[in-house]
Amino acid sequence: MKIREQANLILELAIKDIKLKYSNSAFGYFWMFVNPLLLIITLYVIFSWIMDLEMQNYQIFLLLGIIVWNFFSQATTNCVNSVSSGINLLKKIKIPLYTLILGSNLSSLISFVISLIILIIMMLLSKIDIFTPIRILSLFYFFILFIFIFGISILISVMYIHFKDTSHIWEFFLLIGFWMTPIVYSETFIPNKYLKYYMLNPLARIISHLRNTMIYNYIDSLEQIIITVIIVFIMFLTSILIYYLYSKKIYDLV
Repeated sequence: MKIREQANLILELAIKDIKLKYSNSAFGYFWMFVNPLLLIITLYVIFSWIMDLEMQNYQIFLLLGIIVWNFFSQATTNCVNSVSSGINLLKKIKIPLYTLILGSNLSSLISFVISLIILIIMMLLSKIDIFTPIRILSLFYFFILFIFIFGISILISVMYIHFKDTSHIWEFFLLIGFWMTPIVYSETFIPNKYLKYYMLNPLARIISHLRNTMIYNYIDSLEQIIITVIIVFIMFLTSILIYYLYSKKIYDLV
């Protein structure tokens, strides 16, 4: 399959995924905007008003963490569902598994962008100047985030084909991972003796970089950025290696 054909297929799969998600609902695609907005408002009320945490721009701090986590959890969970529902395509056409994964990730990316638009509006309402050169660096972090999510999605999908209980194990991992990632709190709350181990979590590092850049208009040290890139690409390359090691067996197992 040529690159152009693969790109068209990935786009078609993403559009199909979005249509299946919202076509049978009364409000249709309106939910693409309502769902993230309701989630943001609910968690904001719980953690910002009820817990009354004293932190500069905590509402934006919280929302950014939630949006990134929601993208990660939604994309990785949906990729398993896409592989499960796309098994016939894998059998009949023998399309590469990664096209299903990329199509699913692209669908989740669209929801993520909508959530980001809501976040940017709230930043403007909070009188945060988003048009600064430093904040352009956020685009690089978003790219790193997508690479990380794509790598994890590949790994989970390959595991799912070999072991169908992977989806249930992943749901449990996400439940634990939410509290092991600095979403509702800052990594500065972690004791120094554990911090270096805690920050091996790529998602924790990416969220920290994004907060510093988008909210506080601050660039982390080049050393810290390089460490993040190295960790993410090691995980991504590991996922790619596992994919190619098992790619020939995939069509026999589906």
